[in-house]
Amino acid sequence: MPVLTRRAAAVLTTSALAVSTLAVTAAPATAIHDGRNASVTGHPYAMLLITPDGRQVCGGTLVAPTKVLTAAHCVDDPTATEMKVIGGRTDLAGTKGTVRTIGSVTLHPRYDQPGLVNDAAVITLAQPMPYTPLPVAGPKDKALYTVGGTAKAVGWGRIARDTDATRLKSARLTLSPIAQCDPFTQPTDSLATKVCGTPPAGTQNSICRGDSGGPLVARGKVIGIVTTGNKYCDTEHLKSVFVRTSAIAADLGLSVN
Repeated sequence: MPVLTRRAAAVLTTSALAVSTLAVTAAPATAIHDGRNASVTGHPYAMLLITPDGRQVCGGTLVAPTKVLTAAHCVDDPTATEMKVIGGRTDLAGTKGTVRTIGSVTLHPRYDQPGLVNDAAVITLAQPMPYTPLPVAGPKDKALYTVGGTAKAVGWGRIARDTDATRLKSARLTLSPIAQCDPFTQPTDSLATKVCGTPPAGTQNSICRGDSGGPLVARGKVIGIVTTGNKYCDTEHLKSVFVRTSAIAADLGLSVN
């Protein structure tokens, strides 16, 4: 397998990756990697981001009736407002749910694509979603980020290296020291701005390609945004990196509880 450098790994995002040149020696596992089937009934805040031709590219979290929190790298293109946001749809091939157009996109003012620093954005919908938003973790929620604790990732990302998902999945992750998410982190990264999720014992849980922008949830709040990690959907790179919402909420004008 070619050597994956720290910088190369960091700049490759979970929503856009050419994996055909990467030789995978380990058997692929399922995803959201090794995840369980989930539904929007239990996760009404989970939002789909799709291209004008209907292709799912990222996820997001409904944090207010007209506000969707996602990763900046999902919407940092001038054509991002041409995408649509879908809520209430468990199955990708289904027609249930509510489709909304995008009114505007606000990137984090200090978003840096090469290092995926402050990889966060807020989508303002043209009309409100009829689903229950998820509260955003703020500076007072330090206990939700305790190393050794657990949180749940939710998304429609791939279930294997070359297999797209067909439905929403969820996976439990262990909150870990930032170094344990090497090589998908930078030497300057810290738990003050990012969250590292690793598989609990006996699992192969991680995010995968297509999960970008989706939520990391703990105790009824969104504590992280999928930014990078195991986009190869293999068993060698079972690392999941998130933007810490408590670090970016104020800069994006989000209210916290």
